[in-house]
Amino acid sequence: NRTGRTSLDQSELQNLLHQTTYEETAVHAWHKVFSTTCAGGRLTVDQFGNLFNTFFPGRNSEQFCEHVFRTFNTSKSGGMSFTEFLIAVHVTSQGSQEEKLKWTFKLYDVSGDGVLTLEEVTQVLETTNNILDHNQNSKSFLQNKAKELFTKIDVNGSGALTEDQFIANCLHQKET
Repeated sequence: NRTGRTSLDQSELQNLLHQTTYEETAVHAWHKVFSTTCAGGRLTVDQFGNLFNTFFPGRNSEQFCEHVFRTFNTSKSGGMSFTEFLIAVHVTSQGSQEEKLKWTFKLYDVSGDGVLTLEEVTQVLETTNNILDHNQNSKSFLQNKAKELFTKIDVNGSGALTEDQFIANCLHQKET
């Protein structure tokens, strides 16, 4: 993705058609909006936060936006490419249950080490609480909720979950 590019190259288009359920016209429409919104062809964490605040004004969203941006910015470049952006939009809105669980795991895996811990679940729940404007939920309440959630999916009680364990355990919980 070259800086300032306004057209979508054929290989990127084919990649997006393969990785999403969007039609070619929709990909081009998304690209047009992204290109006009993101100078230089990349979405920064600040731009992402500003965009988020447009939809959810007055919320304490900085930490939450950083978590979400980290999850979407798979190249870890500090700027989200159009491909990263469109795949993120697709997964969160139309992705399969497994794709959404993979995304959720990455969101909660704050350290990025591929292992989910109770501390990370607690941290993300606290930032989500700020977004939802549920300030009445005390820190101890959120810690208890995080522990309850983590205990349900940590079926072997190891205190840490890999992505595969997280997905399998969440899918199993849904069946029961």
